[in-house]
Amino acid sequence: MSTIKKPSKIPELNTKRLLLRKINLKDARDIFEYAQVKDATSHVPWDPHKSIQDSRAFIKFATEQFTAGSSIIWGIEVKKEKKLIGTIDLRGWRTTNNCGEIGYVISNKYWNMGFITEALKAVIKFGFEKLQLNRIESHCEEENIGSWHVMEKAGMKYEGTLREKIFMKEKYRSMKMYSILKKEYN
Repeated sequence: MSTIKKPSKIPELNTKRLLLRKINLKDARDIFEYAQVKDATSHVPWDPHKSIQDSRAFIKFATEQFTAGSSIIWGIEVKKEKKLIGTIDLRGWRTTNNCGEIGYVISNKYWNMGFITEALKAVIKFGFEKLQLNRIESHCEEENIGSWHVMEKAGMKYEGTLREKIFMKEKYRSMKMYSILKKEYN
């Protein structure tokens, strides 16, 4: 099987309450608002943003990742508020294995409202229906109960815990691995 062709631009994904879209420099303030909060960034590999420049650098990074074909990073916008509350990305999908990996972060002000589950379902649908992936996976820290509940609500299955898989924020962390196959999605 050949590698999957990269879309020519970051596609917009619409859900009932959300618009997943390309992030741009106008989003820097919204990104900084959540990315500077220690609680919101405690389970991601990067440190909280210290200035709006860190958020602008992330926007540049997101554009570079898409241009290179290694990742699609969508901004998660609440339609009703026209506010960016986080990001969700699909990476590693341009391989002969037709497998992608999803990661996400959201403002702690919007936790427990179902927004990440809604965004995750939209990206899974895009991965299977538009990119023709066979497998989509995601992982989170063992302690990140909210994140693994999100994956379960989106139809992903728990595969196991990868003991001390990553070194992040000064310690080794065990990661819970989840996945969904195209035949399970259909």
